[in-house]
Amino acid sequence: MRVFVTGGFGNVGMSTVRALLSYGHDVCIFEQPSARTRRQKRLRELLRDGRGRLSVFYGDITDERALSEAMTFGGDPDAVIHLAGIIPPLADRKPDLARRVNVGGTRTLLDLCKTLPRSPRFIFASSIAIYGDRLEYPWISMQDPVSPNDTYGATKNECESLLMESCLEWTILRLSYVVSSDWLPFSPQLYDVPPATRLEVVHTEDAGRAFAKACGLPKAARGIFNIGGGSDCRTTYRAYLDRLMRYFGLGSSSFLSDDLFARGNFHCGWFTDSDEAEAVLLFRSKTLEDYYSEVSWRVRALRPLGSLASWAVKPWIRSLSPYRAMPDRVRSPQFV
Repeated sequence: MRVFVTGGFGNVGMSTVRALLSYGHDVCIFEQPSARTRRQKRLRELLRDGRGRLSVFYGDITDERALSEAMTFGGDPDAVIHLAGIIPPLADRKPDLARRVNVGGTRTLLDLCKTLPRSPRFIFASSIAIYGDRLEYPWISMQDPVSPNDTYGATKNECESLLMESCLEWTILRLSYVVSSDWLPFSPQLYDVPPATRLEVVHTEDAGRAFAKACGLPKAARGIFNIGGGSDCRTTYRAYLDRLMRYFGLGSSSFLSDDLFARGNFHCGWFTDSDEAEAVLLFRSKTLEDYYSEVSWRVRALRPLGSLASWAVKPWIRSLSPYRAMPDRVRSPQFV
């Protein structure tokens, strides 16, 4: 099978491409030009794993000519996995850019697929963000109405509509909170999630497997799936922070008081029906404890240093909060 992947250098993109290659598929990646320099290490790793079954093209996702040249290189694709997009916080700071790339890029890609002699299956990366703020009502199901409350979620909702109105065979995967040990929790974004938020995480490798499996399974056609790790991957954001801070030698997260965090307008929750996605796609292999073990191993050398310097590190982490000086704001100014 030939699979065309947009956004193949991101965390989920890398996991998806690796899964596709492991299943014996030929893969063509389409990425933005800036990724050529920013992701050289990842590109070398992928090319090594690809062994002649991987090609990479660079261009603007809204450029139909560039997309066409890449997509038809070596023959028409059997499937298209669309992962490229502008995500928060950039999506909220630059909503026009997010709409041009997320919605415009999806429309361009769909229009191109319709011109091919044989239309490929179109697998789209959507998000739990389309359900909006679920802090008060954390259980989420496919039957719930969509109610996005940020630019990112709104563009994902628009893209889903474009897909369902098309004549293509499609599959939509609504990803929950994707975790990867590559991400370190020390940035202002740390505070955009209210501590009481329920998280049902999905490991990046499992997310990649879900997209790879969706390419060829007849049961996945015209299906919308909530992609989460299930009961073994559910926690709260406060408990999640407790574990991460301990791995850095900082003890519990109690030094990060609730007033440092957003009070709402985030998304995430616990899926009631993510097991239904697993029954079809069979993508799960990692639990939340597996992820914690990966983080613990990755930062093992930093733990003693964090413990020794906690007197300086903790105030620095608190200083990253954009909410300290503006306690009346629900979200940071960059999201308003």
